Amino acid sequence: MPDDIKNIFVSHQHNDADKIIAFKNLIGRHGINMRDCSIYENKLKNNANNEQYIKQELIKPQMKWAGTIAVLIGKDTAKSDYVNWEIKTAAEMGKRIVGVFLQGAKEEDIPSELYEHGHNLVGWNGNKIVRAINGENMEWENPDGTPQVSNPFNIPHFTC
Repeated sequence: MPDDIKNIFVSHQHNDADKIIAFKNLIGRHGINMRDCSIYENKLKNNANNEQYIKQELIKPQMKWAGTIAVLIGKDTAKSDYVNWEIKTAAEMGKRIVGVFLQGAKEEDIPSELYEHGHNLVGWNGNKIVRAINGENMEWENPDGTPQVSNPFNIPHFTC
């Protein structure tokens, strides 16, 4: 079967940027050829540091181009204003939003906006990630891959 080509924006906390290549390789082994439209610090034009410019002129156009927003969840991701903004913005654009736990992530690392706007939350499992990207709604998972029975915001895990 030929690879399915997908335009994916990977939302991540800046310390996890090096995990994007591993993510791309993982889903590649499971049939998705990812066109990466993510923004990394080293991709910022002219060392941009104006937050509104970065969000509106650099990040938002890349998100518009993507069909799916994958959110890598690692240590301190929940504290990232950028990640929460990206999730909320993706929801406003009608994008599919898939959370993916990185190794060592904990429940408290889940961004609050993911609970409100996310479609799936899965562990580091290529098959499950691909199914989530392709639109399958599955049970949300804990960092260890077990089904999540509740969430701290009591927001249901489904979309209309």
